[in-house]
Amino acid sequence: MKQACVEAWAGRQTEAVQNRSGMDHNEARELVQQIADAMEQNAAALTPDVIRSAKQTKIGAQQLQRMEDAIGTIGKALILTDFKLDQSKDLDKLKGFRSQQS
Repeated sequence: MKQACVEAWAGRQTEAVQNRSGMDHNEARELVQQIADAMEQNAAALTPDVIRSAKQTKIGAQQLQRMEDAIGTIGKALILTDFKLDQSKDLDKLKGFRSQQS
């Protein structure tokens, strides 16, 4: 399950996560907890030295950009759900934001 959370966070399984909008509150709480735990662990591991070293290579810089894009998407999703008026519009806006980052 942890791998699925990481993949969802990275944007690889966005559609699968979005299609689960009917999940119950306990399932949602568990998923959010797993994602938050993984993000905290990754944040602790992502030291300034790691970032500087990663930026020295093309692949490392691309991976850092992927992380930045994913964090931006998560932030946008959190903001959109604060103003929840229409879930389908939220998803459309989130997809549009994500496509602009690619």
